[in-house]
Amino acid sequence: MDTNDPNPVSEHQAWFFKRWLFGFLDGHYIDRSACDTAFERMHRQDAIGDRIHLLFACLGLVCMFGPVTLTEVAFGPLVVFFFVRVINTFPVWIHGFGQPVALAAIAIAGWMMLSLRWSGDSFLGWGEIAELRWFVLVGLIFPVIEHRRALITAMCIGIAFGQLGQVADAFDGFGIGWLAQLVENHPNRIAGWWQPVVGGSILVAGLGLHLPSAMFANGRTRLWGMAGVASVGVGIIGTGTRGAWIASVLLIVGAICFGACTKRMRTKQVIVLVLGALVISMIAGVMMRESLGVRVEQARLELGQAFDGQYDSSTGLRVKMGQLAIDATIANPVAGVGAGGYQTWVDVQDPDAGVHAHAHNSLLQISSTLGLVGVLFWSVLMLSVIRAAWRIWDVKAEGYFGLAPLFAIVGLMLASITDSVHINTQTAAMLGALVALCPAYRPKHPIWRSDK
Repeated sequence: MDTNDPNPVSEHQAWFFKRWLFGFLDGHYIDRSACDTAFERMHRQDAIGDRIHLLFACLGLVCMFGPVTLTEVAFGPLVVFFFVRVINTFPVWIHGFGQPVALAAIAIAGWMMLSLRWSGDSFLGWGEIAELRWFVLVGLIFPVIEHRRALITAMCIGIAFGQLGQVADAFDGFGIGWLAQLVENHPNRIAGWWQPVVGGSILVAGLGLHLPSAMFANGRTRLWGMAGVASVGVGIIGTGTRGAWIASVLLIVGAICFGACTKRMRTKQVIVLVLGALVISMIAGVMMRESLGVRVEQARLELGQAFDGQYDSSTGLRVKMGQLAIDATIANPVAGVGAGGYQTWVDVQDPDAGVHAHAHNSLLQISSTLGLVGVLFWSVLMLSVIRAAWRIWDVKAEGYFGLAPLFAIVGLMLASITDSVHINTQTAAMLGALVALCPAYRPKHPIWRSDK
């Protein structure tokens, strides 16, 4: 130890904490060789089960983007089959449920349950806790994580399936009564069977799924990526969700910066991408000029009113809810007001506020209800999944398609600026699925092939 160091103990403690933190985020405690051996055992004992498991996982990833009722049951077959073959998958699923993000989710769930003791609405709090169930997908999907590319493809197909609802919405169900009843039918907004704000958040993440292929890949993969970006881009505009518009622009700008910093994009590609985005926006603007004009004009008027202290509008109320969430955080900085307690706390402080059940911002919702402790747990969860999404990417086996979950997660985080994505069923389901595609460790190469 350096005797000239004025504070050697604190530096050693900082080094130890940093090493421990990144060791946890990277899942260094996971026994890699034992995990590989577990996969080998599973493939040897239940090769047919591997294929059925993959089929049900892909089916769930497709169906989760349908109407909310379908989202709730999308992974039902996967859950049932998981328990059917639970002996054959042992101990693979232990490594799955032991991933850093799963442990972080358990910590968040535990803290939320504890916070019900001081929450003003424990019933709503249990509802928020229930949305953490989607992180169970980390363990359910892990036995087929070797086929990550197929799983990502299934999610892209699911986004396209979800957008069929937008098509049905745009054409009023094609005259089919039962189909028309499935879509939301909001005035001046085309969101299909999604609620417009939720649909906007989902599609921003969907944009992230397609961006890496469109920007960095070559050949047919790039064409599919560009087609996906075009389709999702029009869908985002159609939802009329202004927060999603902003988030998608930020995501594209961030993707361009990523490509420039990592030297994965040439100037020509940037120009093509920007021009393409402008063309898509212009086409969508012409096709939906009346509804878009209404949404833009509303935003202009409502923002002006909010700056003047008038919050009796959709945008103004969101600004006020954010301010009140900050007030709740300041009043209860460590523990928050308790899971589900945001609206009740506000009603006590300002009975005429008329706020919603959440703050329409994930970070503010977490800080106001769970305090800095909750923010810390949530930060660990997101850091672990983003770090894993980058480190698990195998460019040789997956191409740039393997970066899709990383960009989608960033897109969902950007959407969370104007939407509490972690407690809305469909966005929470998508977050859980994306997290499941990014474990801290997986076997390097598939051990079984379709020709075996």
